[in-house]
Amino acid sequence: MTITAVRIQNFRGIENLDLELGLVTVLIGENNSGKTSVLDALKLCLRDSSSGRRVVFDPLDFHLPDSDAEPTSSDAIQITLTFSERRKGEWDNRLVGQLSRAGILQSDADDRNQVRLRITCKYDQKTRDFAQDWAFLALDGQELTRAGPRALTSLQQEIRYYYLTALRDAARHFDARGPFWRPFLKDSQLSPDRKTEIEEKLQEVNDLVVASHASFEQVRDGLMRVQEMIPLAADEAVSIEAVPGRMFDMLATAHVQLGTTAGAKIPLGRHGEGTQSLAVLMLFSAFLNMQAEGASVLALEEPEAHLHPSAIRALWEVIKGFTGQKLISTHSGELLAETDILGICRLARTSDGIKAFRVPRCYLCEEEKRKFNYHIRRARGELLFARCWLLVEGETETWVYPAAARALGLNLHREGVRLVEFSQSDVGMLTKVANALGISWYCVGDDDTNRKKVERKLKSNLDGAKEADRFGFPYPNIETNLLKNGYDDVYRRHMNEQTLRKITKQPGDSEYWREFAKSLPGRAKTRAAADVAIDIEQRGKKGVPREMLCVLQSAVSLAQGISL
Repeated sequence: MTITAVRIQNFRGIENLDLELGLVTVLIGENNSGKTSVLDALKLCLRDSSSGRRVVFDPLDFHLPDSDAEPTSSDAIQITLTFSERRKGEWDNRLVGQLSRAGILQSDADDRNQVRLRITCKYDQKTRDFAQDWAFLALDGQELTRAGPRALTSLQQEIRYYYLTALRDAARHFDARGPFWRPFLKDSQLSPDRKTEIEEKLQEVNDLVVASHASFEQVRDGLMRVQEMIPLAADEAVSIEAVPGRMFDMLATAHVQLGTTAGAKIPLGRHGEGTQSLAVLMLFSAFLNMQAEGASVLALEEPEAHLHPSAIRALWEVIKGFTGQKLISTHSGELLAETDILGICRLARTSDGIKAFRVPRCYLCEEEKRKFNYHIRRARGELLFARCWLLVEGETETWVYPAAARALGLNLHREGVRLVEFSQSDVGMLTKVANALGISWYCVGDDDTNRKKVERKLKSNLDGAKEADRFGFPYPNIETNLLKNGYDDVYRRHMNEQTLRKITKQPGDSEYWREFAKSLPGRAKTRAAADVAIDIEQRGKKGVPREMLCVLQSAVSLAQGISL
């Protein structure tokens, strides 16, 4: 039994969000884009809410659209969860019978079983307090009157929600009260005879320790005087336990030690943050393995926290082995490198509030998926976190455009602009993926023989935008533009005299710089590009060609959500 869709309304920063969930859904997006809110909303509905309609939402969980808004006057929080079979007959007879008896089971147009739950919370003017309610819905959105009073409990018995937050303090998680460690301490398989035998040996060890410290006897004699004022036990009124004498006391103090590379064993809480985080994840895995059969939803917030990139990629294999539906939020490009593109959901702030974007099934052909996996997902997964892609043709652009931005005082990383080279990839595929994930894009290309092919692909993926707002071909090629704007001295340092003498056009001729650029050896272009980048930064704003300035302004404006 899995969650197939979630609708969140008026919850924290989310005004209205529709989200489809698969067996594995990886949430990405900037800070405050709603990732944690989605995980918390599910927790409040599936784990914290009860049939008694106890209020589990905090006043600040209400969406406040402006500085004057207050929770008491805000629109009601509504969270609607849809549970559906992914194929007809997926749910077994026991589950179908349980949901039918609760009066909440329905069938959709494809005869697949479905359950739809809505949790609502709002301020009640009559009681002057917040009130929470729940209801199961029909396919048309109307409340199901046949749902029994314990229908919510019946559903929660069939699906378990486990949530591991990004704050993974090993000392807290491996404490006797920790939710994932406590079950192991309680799960004693000892027979009464074996338990008695162990406790007798513990008592022997305790007596030996106490007897070896004469000072304990002085403490015991002093404490015996308490009996003069307060009645105590008739037999042994005062005892000192250096070692826990009962099994449950000993288990409560059990702790984990990990060996270091030097061989020493130290408590887990004294290891580095990365080791602690990984240990908690492994504890979570062990906890899941000991749970009873049944549907489960696993929510993991930033599983990559404090881990080395290599460890993150290895961790994904562990996460894939977890039983149940998985909902993961991440800021890690390494983790995305191991994630199928169809499982990635990008949350982003738009003019209409926070929205969810994902690549639809069958949206990319097999060749496009291959190119995406090779050029983006496997090699540069972090690109999926950008607000805007600046698509450039080759290596020279990847050197000089960031340098030009720095010369202009533009911080491309802060603005969310990332350069993506498309000459070795497929500009059509890149723009399709960007559109599907809600990433803005601007493409700058050379006005050469390849222009028509590139322009055709760009036009087919405008997605309603104007051509001028999405691409431009401002120069024959980037080298010609840089030569014309005073960087010929840099390029000359990478050319020998014999090559320079082969140029037939004369300085001042309109074709001189174009022929100069064509004469550049391949290696000279790329090596000179790094030197040109240094020169651009040294010259500052005056050293940035007008064409490059316009391209960067377009990309930054798109990243900021400003219409061009």
